[in-house]
Amino acid sequence: MSNVNKKAFAKKALTGAVLLATSPAWGKGPTGGGDTVGKSQLGVNHLSMEIAPGAYASVCADQDALNGKTGSNIMPNTMSVAINPFDTPYVELVFQVRDILAQNKDHVLFLLYSPQKTPSPSLPTPKSLYKLQLDMSALEILAIYDIPAQQMIPQPPTRIGAANPAPHSTASFGVNLDTTILPTFMRDNEKVYLQAALLKKADFDAQNYSASILSDLDTLSFVEMTCPEKHASVSIGLDPESGRIEDAAGEPVDPGTMTVTDTDGNVTKTTMTGSAEANATVHFGVGKGGGR
Repeated sequence: MSNVNKKAFAKKALTGAVLLATSPAWGKGPTGGGDTVGKSQLGVNHLSMEIAPGAYASVCADQDALNGKTGSNIMPNTMSVAINPFDTPYVELVFQVRDILAQNKDHVLFLLYSPQKTPSPSLPTPKSLYKLQLDMSALEILAIYDIPAQQMIPQPPTRIGAANPAPHSTASFGVNLDTTILPTFMRDNEKVYLQAALLKKADFDAQNYSASILSDLDTLSFVEMTCPEKHASVSIGLDPESGRIEDAAGEPVDPGTMTVTDTDGNVTKTTMTGSAEANATVHFGVGKGGGR
């Protein structure tokens, strides 16, 4: 099944699952009532999703957002994306879903988006610490990927120890944003709500979406040109002061340059070989940094 057909199939099946979840049967079946899990186990009962800038984008966060990061996240859960849609050929965000445990069964990974969130879970997911907070009536699937079964080959003992037999992997992928629609998001101050979901391929084929484990909710808004004052930011391929792909002197900004600015305005620049590699190593924090 192609990814396009798979998206359509999944969207239809997810909608049907929500109709079941909102029916009087909620709470009466084996997935209802006790819709809770125990202690936090990253990769077992929840995922960690990071959102970072790709080419020609900046992500920004204020002090409250930086203080509100969940324990497993490097990047904040609430950020704004600063772009210049009139001077940028395209805009990319990079999504990294971390701590996917190697397992002996095929899985399917979703990146889900909705312009609205709901005050109560949209779907019973008893295996997941985090619940689906997206409004299903407007939900779209930005990405859907097959995660093949993985397991370590048996290894002999060594003098210094042995590897964990269930290694964690990261799925990293870029999403190109539509620069023709982003000005509407800016004008109307619209927000984007995102979550990642992982479930076994067998459950996907059976449309058993309640077996998913999910990431925490991430919230994005869009601002034009540059990040607001007193915001920490990370940019790739953009001048952070002008929001242009040229700096103030008119010189082109290298798409492989990552610029990190803390809330005090201190700037550090690093040349990377690619946006995905840069995002994997960025520390999005607060405090005194290097100078220009």
